[in-house]
Amino acid sequence: MEPIITADQLLMRYASILQVVERMLSAAREDNWDTVVELQAQYSTLADTLRPVDASVPLDDSQRLRKHDLTRKILADEAAVRELAAPRLARLSALLESGRHTRALHKMYGLSAHG
Repeated sequence: MEPIITADQLLMRYASILQVVERMLSAAREDNWDTVVELQAQYSTLADTLRPVDASVPLDDSQRLRKHDLTRKILADEAAVRELAAPRLARLSALLESGRHTRALHKMYGLSAHG
């Protein structure tokens, strides 16, 4: 991955992140969570390349505005993905909790895992 040195490179990286997040949102809307997870890894890799240089790259006013617009859209799409994931995560949490209760009951009453 090309290192970020110029403002244009920085803004291109933000645009790349936005593209990944837009794909994540599309996959989440299609209930394709495997793809969301794969894209999340790409997102993390791209975001990690910004952290060390983001504040050190000088931007003019128009570039700052573009960065702000990209960031706002990225955050909005991330929030939409989290909102779509919330019911699925709640169901998963309930399943895990149910499994814990079942194991505890089996242990308490000396039952085997198969009944």
